[in-house]
Amino acid sequence: MDVILICSVIFLLYRFDRFLQRPEVKLNIPIEDFLEDITIWIKDMYPTSRKFPRIVISNQKSDLAGEYKYYSNEIIIYLKNHPNIKSLVDTQIHETIHHIFIDTKSKQDLYQRQLEEYGYWDHPGEILSFTLSKTLTERYMNTRFDKKWVWF
Repeated sequence: MDVILICSVIFLLYRFDRFLQRPEVKLNIPIEDFLEDITIWIKDMYPTSRKFPRIVISNQKSDLAGEYKYYSNEIIIYLKNHPNIKSLVDTQIHETIHHIFIDTKSKQDLYQRQLEEYGYWDHPGEILSFTLSKTLTERYMNTRFDKKWVWF
């Protein structure tokens, strides 16, 4: 009986700790402001004449961390799929890179054709976005991220 009680308490503490690490819980500033800061930072490095996408925060279940929608010019961030702030930064950067490079209908059509031909993981646009976002996430976290934005 004691073993079950101890295991239950440990499990609950583990779940509570994971909950506390979630970006929406850990941030001191509104998540919209945080994501906007990332967008501004990217926009300064990769200017474009196009309007930057609207950021939509979703609590819906999804297999995706985020997605860029060319036709509505939106980035959707699936909040439940981000265990920490760094993954949130990475997704925002990744999807913004799609916005920068998919800037015409013909490039959107090319993206879809390549998705069918190569699949997601071997897609040239995804390889580019993953590679760039990995490097830029580290740079953002080391140079721009303000530790005062989190409460612990």
